[in-house]
Amino acid sequence: MNQENFNLVSQVVAERALSEDERLLERLRITRDRELPQFDFLFRIFGRPCFPRGELIAVTGKAKSGKTLFTSMLMACCVREEVLQIQRPFEETDDAWQSRPLRCLWYDTEQSEQSTQDILKNRINRLVNAPGGTTAAPEADPLSYYDIFNVRSLHYDDRLRLFEKAVRKYRPDLVVLDGVRDLIADINDGVKAQAVMEHLMRLAQEANCCIVCVLHQNKGAEDRNLRGWIGTELMNKAFEVYACEKVKPDNVFAVEQTHTRKYDLEKMLFFRMDPETEVPVGAEAPLRYASEGCATTNVQRERNPPMNPDYVWFDGNNRVQVRKHDLFYEVLKAGPLFYNDLESRVIGLLKCGTPLWNNMFCEMRDSGYIVRGKDPQNKTVWMLATPRSGESPSS
Repeated sequence: MNQENFNLVSQVVAERALSEDERLLERLRITRDRELPQFDFLFRIFGRPCFPRGELIAVTGKAKSGKTLFTSMLMACCVREEVLQIQRPFEETDDAWQSRPLRCLWYDTEQSEQSTQDILKNRINRLVNAPGGTTAAPEADPLSYYDIFNVRSLHYDDRLRLFEKAVRKYRPDLVVLDGVRDLIADINDGVKAQAVMEHLMRLAQEANCCIVCVLHQNKGAEDRNLRGWIGTELMNKAFEVYACEKVKPDNVFAVEQTHTRKYDLEKMLFFRMDPETEVPVGAEAPLRYASEGCATTNVQRERNPPMNPDYVWFDGNNRVQVRKHDLFYEVLKAGPLFYNDLESRVIGLLKCGTPLWNNMFCEMRDSGYIVRGKDPQNKTVWMLATPRSGESPSS
């Protein structure tokens, strides 16, 4: 018997000598050489990967703080390439799933059926089909990628049972469970809360989806902890936690990543509702956040270097305007760029903040001045629609 066969026989004998529990432990052993799949992130916010498959994500906040608004933006991004600063990671990999829309399951336990439908028709649908947007959906109706259920009328045991059936049947990439508290009778039942969280973790891993669990914070103004024992369990198990807040009197919504196991977001996401289109648009940080350095605000501009004078001018009301076409022409005249490279070069050349960049990018894209294309590796790039700018100062 040669050495190779001897080693194989020895391994088989050793394995048979192990108990069932010992064999299970060996299958669960983690070593530095064990081949495991890499994290598979569904989105990027400010260019940072987030919302991985197989994990739980917590979205929390006080009542009416924008939790459902934030998750509706995530849902819209499943079939649209970008919603504000939330992006699909097209440049991350060439895997086949990246070229198709993400399937989304929204399981609403809190609102009325009319409210759920209103958000679908008048928010998600408008975000997906907003002018100038680009979707990955080949069908005429991008909403065919959504499976939406309102289960407020059901008993909590039925909600949990049907939730698992829905995830296993429709095989979504993103699941929004709004809210997780309604899967149990007593929010402070520690045994039940732990059982539900373990159930959801196992389901996310087996179905290879990202489950976003929406849960209220405690009612106290200064208490931002997740409500009840189930909130404690969710905080312990979640891969990332996002806290939502509505800032008055500005009526600006703020989203902050408060915890993560992997990639930290160095900035907060600020948006407001456009009164004309009734969809969220980027906003600058309210003044109360200026001292915390969350984003560029009027107060911060006094400390930051002024914008590049080569690309700004003053209108009749002495307000600063940006020569957007000249700016984008200068950045893109050498050739197409990936979105992240385009963003960093425009911000670096103008010396502006992210909210202004977002507004300029949307305007240039919607006007057709810049267009989306593909590079030789079939990755998404942005380029000039025309070879020269030739714009007046008011551009």
